[in-house]
Amino acid sequence: MPKILPDNLPSKTKKELLKDFYDFISSLNRKEAEDFFHDFLTPSEKVIFARRLRIAKMLLQGHTQTHVRKKLGVGVSTIQFVQNWIKDELEERKKEL
Repeated sequence: MPKILPDNLPSKTKKELLKDFYDFISSLNRKEAEDFFHDFLTPSEKVIFARRLRIAKMLLQGHTQTHVRKKLGVGVSTIQFVQNWIKDELEERKKEL
């Protein structure tokens, strides 16, 4: 299967795909969500995803990037990726209000 890069998709298509994904995920209860992610993601993807969520939680709690890096053993680029995601999400939410 060829790899699809998100930047190569038209914006409308990307939004539609993500909406479908978010609608599906939000329709699941906890057990269904656990089963879905257990079956759908590789072990590595699960750890990467969970670690990014932990990074976001720590940053939102006010921990410094240095503290997060030392505590979780992640690289600066991973922390910056999550920091940018948080910033983008907050800006998007402000636009919706």
